[in-house]
Amino acid sequence: MKVLIVDDNRDITGLLSKFLKAKGFDNVVTNDPRDGLERIKEQKFDIVLLDISMPEFSGIDIIQTLETENILKDQKIVIFSATAFTTSQINDLLKKEGIQGCLKKPIQLNELLTAITS
Repeated sequence: MKVLIVDDNRDITGLLSKFLKAKGFDNVVTNDPRDGLERIKEQKFDIVLLDISMPEFSGIDIIQTLETENILKDQKIVIFSATAFTTSQINDLLKKEGIQGCLKKPIQLNELLTAITS
């Protein structure tokens, strides 16, 4: 399984990458959301772990771009953020075809594994 991790926090991407490698998952990390968007468009990933709250170009911007270009539905994206989501915001995102789940930071690694493998 090939996983793309998109988060501007290098500590988080480093931890997630090491954890996923230890569990046998190939993964690619980018701390640049625009680079993450290009990778999603150019490569096929089994799952994308996407931080919603990034400065300048957010995970929401990535989702909206993928939706506009009609390729969101072909993705399997798990979103996460330290920002508090309202139930309404979570439900709106989860209604979008291509959004697999939502995790809150700090990410519980057992919940991450469940989200990836479900």
